Amino acid sequence: MKRAQLLSQAGGPTGRRPPGCGDDIVTLNLTWLLTARALARTDAGQAALVYGLDQELMAVLCDASLEALRELAQSGLMLFRPRFRLRWLHVRTRNAGPSAVGLALQAILLAAEELAS
Repeated sequence: MKRAQLLSQAGGPTGRRPPGCGDDIVTLNLTWLLTARALARTDAGQAALVYGLDQELMAVLCDASLEALRELAQSGLMLFRPRFRLRWLHVRTRNAGPSAVGLALQAILLAAEELAS
């Protein structure tokens, strides 16, 4: 399927969003796309580890324009998903408050960053 067809099915460059696609989803998507693109451009190994990107997706992101990323962000779908298991999240939220969960996630990211270096 061609890019134009994908974009038109996803709300297209017109800026029209599908029902339920609020500003929060668009912001999350755009933030994810921009930060993934920036890391893929500077450190492909770390981008693969942190964002779970394969070589093909990294190449597409690296070449994508800001306008293309904005269009994709408005697709109405979350463009990423958590890579942890639901049980892990239940254990963390049951045994600790939200700040402890955030610290645990940051510790995992820091460990992944050190492994990538």
